[in-house]
Amino acid sequence: MKRRLILSAIAAGLPTAAWARYIEPHRFEVTCNRIRLPGVRRKRILHLSDIHISDGMTAGELDAGITAGLASRPDLICVTGDFVSTTVGFDRPGLIRMLRRLSGAAPSFAVLGNHDGGEWLAHCGGSPSTQMIREIVAAAGLHLLHNESTAFDDLTLIGVADYWSGEFHPDRAFAHPPAAAATILLCHNPDAKQPLANRHWDLMLSGHTHGGQVCIPGIHPVWTPVWDKRFVAGLYLWQGRHIFITRGLGSPKHIRAFCRPEVSVLEVG
Repeated sequence: MKRRLILSAIAAGLPTAAWARYIEPHRFEVTCNRIRLPGVRRKRILHLSDIHISDGMTAGELDAGITAGLASRPDLICVTGDFVSTTVGFDRPGLIRMLRRLSGAAPSFAVLGNHDGGEWLAHCGGSPSTQMIREIVAAAGLHLLHNESTAFDDLTLIGVADYWSGEFHPDRAFAHPPAAAATILLCHNPDAKQPLANRHWDLMLSGHTHGGQVCIPGIHPVWTPVWDKRFVAGLYLWQGRHIFITRGLGSPKHIRAFCRPEVSVLEVG
């Protein structure tokens, strides 16, 4: 009897496992959110994060998501880190081609994530340096905001290095922000909102959480690599400011369950 129950459980789980491994990682969901930023002319932002080209995942497997995002005809593209899962053995030519599609379509800005090099990745056996990914991003035509700021139309864009990388220096990022109607902060890890609470920004764009990646319907995501479990995916209001966290484009280890990869379109202004 016990053996039959075990076999039945395995049989019941096989379709779900196959879906999570082979189907859902390729079912890109385009989400649209309207965010009011007073004084800003209305514009469309394509927000992508957590590409995670590694573990054998190629750029070709993510092309449909990029195509869906570019179909929104964005005025601005923001990428908030984790281009790879590890800094060795990834589809480097494919990543450059993908990023060039973005930079060729609209002005594109980016920050790095914890998987793109630095102290956290070094502890996991990866590179302690972010230099290689920084060079790839630059070669693809994206403007990397590594603890720096810039102007885009009537927006100030401020980007900080990853919170766990050992290169997180908000004093540099916020040192000389250009004057603008509103400030958008690019920051991979949404937990960094707390040390940045006393800085001036109106909207933070983040990733990092993968939305939980493997979720159980009706239950708050079990696995989220953040301290503040209230902020996992979607649009939030925090201390009078907006935070948007995307579930991410890629699927580390090729797994997604009840948490589709996300292409985020934001109408701001």
